[in-house]
Amino acid sequence: MISRLLLTVILAYTCLSALAQTGTYVYPTSHMRWNEVVCHIEGGVVRQGNDWRGDIAYTVERNKIYSGYSTSSFNLSYTFREGKLYIGDSFFTDAITYTLDGQYIYVGDSHFPLDLAYTIAPDRDNPGILNIFKEDSISPFDIVAVLQGNPSPGEIFAILLTMGLL
Repeated sequence: MISRLLLTVILAYTCLSALAQTGTYVYPTSHMRWNEVVCHIEGGVVRQGNDWRGDIAYTVERNKIYSGYSTSSFNLSYTFREGKLYIGDSFFTDAITYTLDGQYIYVGDSHFPLDLAYTIAPDRDNPGILNIFKEDSISPFDIVAVLQGNPSPGEIFAILLTMGLL
């Protein structure tokens, strides 16, 4: 009897923790229509579209971005470390493709205003929604992606790569 109760508690805890890890859905506009989902990420896997049947573009595991559904070092595309996105597993500064500084994404190893590519800002009206804007704009007309969820920096880069924005 006690073992059944313990098993039930463990199963309920596992199910609740799996439900708590919701994915991130990416929309092209702030209208956030379900049929317009560009891609989504769940469990570190970035898929095209809004369901599990979409093509897998990238897999994110501990700030490493792998091509396709793999975590093999042969498929390692990018590594995010110390605010910088490196090609492969490189540590050289010439392999830095983008820099994330707070809410800004810069091209290369830069903080120069002309190298500013995107601004990430929470939506003023909808909690839990992140807007990604072109350059230093926060105009609704300059939104390139709307993220519903709480992605990690590595996941944000994987989403932008999937959308062809990087």
